[in-house]
Amino acid sequence: MGLDSAHGTQTTAQTASHASTQAQRMRAAVDSAVALGPGFLRGEVDADAMANAMVAAVRGYVEQDKAAGGDGRPADAQARELYPALEELITCGSGYLAGRCDADCVARTMTEMVREFAAS
Repeated sequence: MGLDSAHGTQTTAQTASHASTQAQRMRAAVDSAVALGPGFLRGEVDADAMANAMVAAVRGYVEQDKAAGGDGRPADAQARELYPALEELITCGSGYLAGRCDADCVARTMTEMVREFAAS
């Protein structure tokens, strides 16, 4: 996010620009994980790879958002709408990798994610 150098405050145009591109970054992160979902659900991708892709998608989004001046948290309504999907990806993926859930749990999450995001 940009700052108004004279006042040290963020301008409205800069905030709006960050918010719209933030939602695009969020959607790209979700899409990157969802792209592997059908293969995972057919048994072509193993649960470790799926969970790692889920975690990597969210971490990549956060890195991009921070590089753009954000803090990873949603800045507008569109981003707030997508944020729960990112939370689900990181929670499920990291939970599997930490041994707190199993491949069936990852499959349930990815089934819902594919249903919600693959066709939209």
